[in-house]
Order: sequence, then C-alpha cells, then structure tokens
Amino acid sequence: MSKKIVKRIACCIMIPLMVCVFFVACYPLSTGATRWRIKFDKDVIKEKKEFLSEPFLVNEKLPNIILIVADDLGMNDVSCYGNSIVETPNIDSLAAEGIRCTEAYVSSAVCAPSRCGILTGRYQQRCGFETQQMEYYPTNLIEFLTGKYISQKDTNWVVATKPRYPYEWQIAKQGVPPTEITLAEFLKKADYATGIIGKWHLGKNPKLNIPNVRGFDYQFGCYGAFTLYAENAVQEDIVNYKRQSFSAKYQWDMARRDDAMIYENNHKIKHESQYLTDAIRDRSLRFIEQNKDKPFFLYIPFTAVHEPYQAKLDKYVKEYYKVKDKKKAVYNAIIRSMDDAIGVIQQEIKTLGLEENTLFIFLSDNGSASYTGVTSNKPLKGGKLTLFEGGINIPFIIKWKNHLPENKVYEQPISSLDIFSTVAAITHLPLPTDRVYDGVNLIPYLLNENTSAPHEELFWRIDHVHAIRKGDYKLIYSTRDKWRELYNLKTDKGEQDNLIQEMPEKANELDSVLKNWENDLPAKPMWPRIMDYKFIIDGKTYLFPA
Repeated sequence: MSKKIVKRIACCIMIPLMVCVFFVACYPLSTGATRWRIKFDKDVIKEKKEFLSEPFLVNEKLPNIILIVADDLGMNDVSCYGNSIVETPNIDSLAAEGIRCTEAYVSSAVCAPSRCGILTGRYQQRCGFETQQMEYYPTNLIEFLTGKYISQKDTNWVVATKPRYPYEWQIAKQGVPPTEITLAEFLKKADYATGIIGKWHLGKNPKLNIPNVRGFDYQFGCYGAFTLYAENAVQEDIVNYKRQSFSAKYQWDMARRDDAMIYENNHKIKHESQYLTDAIRDRSLRFIEQNKDKPFFLYIPFTAVHEPYQAKLDKYVKEYYKVKDKKKAVYNAIIRSMDDAIGVIQQEIKTLGLEENTLFIFLSDNGSASYTGVTSNKPLKGGKLTLFEGGINIPFIIKWKNHLPENKVYEQPISSLDIFSTVAAITHLPLPTDRVYDGVNLIPYLLNENTSAPHEELFWRIDHVHAIRKGDYKLIYSTRDKWRELYNLKTDKGEQDNLIQEMPEKANELDSVLKNWENDLPAKPMWPRIMDYKFIIDGKTYLFPA
C-alpha cells in the first residue's frame, strides 16, 4: 500500500476523531442537570407575604438591634477568649459589659450557609441552602479539566462532584430563597429602619435576594464572599500578604470585580478609596445618626478577617513588632482595624444615649481559616470548612445594658439560630406559624431564669458530612468516605480521643436522633458544589465540602 493511500486513510480516521473529541470537550456540562432545577413554593411565598403584610401594633419603645458578624474569626482571634498575641480591647469591652458565651455554635462551618441560618433563624438545610452558592461553574469538559488540573497543583483541593452542573438560568436563582423571611423583613413589620453594611454573600439576583429586596432599607458592601480591603493593592499605606494557593490567587485576581464589586443600594461604586473596614465603620455611624430617633436594625457583617489579606501600615508595624512574622502581623492588623471600628460604633451608641435601648450581638460566621497557615484554632480541632469544634464553635458576645448581666460567662451550648428567636421575643413580634424555627429565646437562660440547657441537641450537615452534639457527646461522620468519630466534649474539647469503638451504643443513639432530624429536611442541597478541601489532622485525612 502506498504512503499516499495510508495518509488518506489516516486523514479519514483522524479528522472525524478530532471532530468528535472537539464536540465532546465542548459538550455542555449542564446537560442532564434537571436534578438541580430550583423551584420555589408559591404557596409558602404567598403565606410569607400575608404574614409580613399583617399590621403590628407597637405599644412600647422597641430596642435597637446591632448584629456584628466577623468573617472567619476564631476563638483564638479574640483576646477575651484567651488569645495572648492579638489584642481586641473593644470586643473585650463588649464582653465585660455583657455576656461571653463559650459554647456558641454556628449552623455551618462555611460562610454563606452560616449567614443564611443567622438571618433566618432556621437550619439553612430546610430551604436547601446547604453549601456555598457558586460564583462560577465549568460550562464544558475543557473548562472542567483545566480547572481540575489547576486546582490539583494545590493538592489540598479535590474535585468533588461529577461534572453535571445547573443551567445558567438556574444558577441565577442561587441564594437565600424568596420563601425565607430574613430578620430585616421580619423587623420591618414593626417599622424598623434596617441596614446592612459589609458582606452579604446570600445571592446577587436583583429580583430575588439582594439586600434591598430582602428587607434592608440601606445597603453598602459586597455581594460575594470576599473583596479587597484596599482598592489599590499597591499603595504605600497598605501591606499585603499573598498566599501561594490557587484559591488565594483567584481572590487577588478578582480584586473588586464581579461579586467582589462594592455596591451601595444596588448601585456599583467604581471607586471606594477608603480602607473597607473604615468605610464600614463610617457608614455604620452615619446610619445610626440618621435613625437615632426610631428603632433600627443594623447588621454589620465585616469582611475582616477573610482573605485577601491587606492591612493598614500603621497597624501592621505595631503587630509586626510583637510577632516578627509578616503573615501573622498582617492578619492581626486586620483584626485590630475591625476591633477599633467596633469600639467607635460602641462609643457612638453611648454618646447618643442609646446604650440602654440597644442590644449588641457579636459573633463569627465560622471558625478561623486554619488551612491558610496564618492562624490556628488550637486546642480546638480543625477550622473553617470542617465540622470539628474549630470550625463551628465560635466567639459569641451579647450585651444589653441594664437588661442582661455584665461580665458574665455563659457555658451552655447555644446556636446562632437563637438570634432570630431572641430578637422576636424582645420586640414582642410573633413568629410565623407556617414554618419551623430552630432557635430559642436566649434571654431567660442568660438571666438564669431557666437553668436547663437551651438546646438538647444541635445538628449539622454539609453534603456528605454529618454531625450532632447531644449533651456532652458529639458524633461526626462522612457517609461518602466512611469515617465515624465520637467525642465527649466535656472531657475532650480538642476531639482527640475517638470513642466510637468503646461506646457504639452512644454513637448509634446520636445517629438515630440525627437521622430523625434529617428526615424533615430536603434530601439534597439546592445546588451542587465543585470541590472538597483535603485536611490532614493528627495524621488522618479528611475531605470536607468547600
């Protein structure tokens, strides 16, 4: 056979093969994604609207609510919880004038689902907000494999799902669903002025779930998971610390574009030159001044101390003098800027004579991001993303002058879900009866009028990882990866002694209670995640949804 004929045969084979490979590579990964179709219950939405439209007669002066949520702040990042490196005198003063809770939990170990629980008072799994909403999904096999290759350069990131993702018009629905009642929407019933100043991270659909359509009169900040602290990453008064991780590089590259854009009342701010923590502080002061003569709800979700790490030079120099480590000095300086801002806000409330009529709540959305190597949750195990104590046991301080004790430590387990029910109780607003609320009114417990534990059990589920705390015992396991651990938190808060072999009956008891809780939940999240993060803790490998 001649070479010419061989070449023709090869061409006849290769050209169709290349065409097939091309079409397979470009095949849309949303094909077959009907299982990720998001549907909202119209009857529940109707009941919500009817509830919110019902008149509420105000017979007394209602308290102001200031809810401050730090981002990725762990126990060791607040000095009144025992940290001896970074000082947080203003957060400490909140604790000295109020109640410091040592066994406070959030309902998720990752930002957005945790915030959904905080603002709705319900386990976020009830509405399908179980995992982070995604800013971007691969649209075809080429993008998927490229992303997989890049992520695997950082060996801690593992592609977690089969490449079948939602349609673009379904992705646009992700966020806190319109069926849920946010705390801002709830308080509008009593004619509260409502503001959010900081990070939203609960959706960006202008018709469904941005702050201005979810009960907030005023909004300033970013809609996504992060943004730069300083508009210009290269300036003399800013010190940057950039980790060599593909996720960190993504955040730096994003800068203040797309979800990291700064918005004010749904209008893009092209140039916000002020250091973001200071901008959050100053707009909070303005909101308080403008609404001092009527009840207000001010939600201040700081972006601190989330990546990308940028510190003000003056704060950095002071912290570096103490720790002699750039990354820790930058991290600590970010915390100090937030602490200073909280101090100024506290002082404004005192100056205006509003302290006795203002409930302060301060907490973090999850434990610190120990995987960055910048911070640690020790002696607690794990950190952000994990359902070990380092990921979900967080600083929580509540202050209400002359209504709650001062300088008190409360040691019973409580939940961030309790915030909604507590606010409902002190404003005498009735909760809707068409849905389950998972929090409790904390006031009787904090006043010691009720000496029992506020919660008999607390639950967690993030995709394949499940956990329950009942009394002193905690069960945690992965249904996919087949590991199972049981701890006595009273004697082993650091989760070092796995009792699963010694106490199988206790583990089964907790598992049964956990499964009963899960039976009331949707079987799956409303949307898929893309990756798991691999942790090696005490020599053992764990994969947690990221």
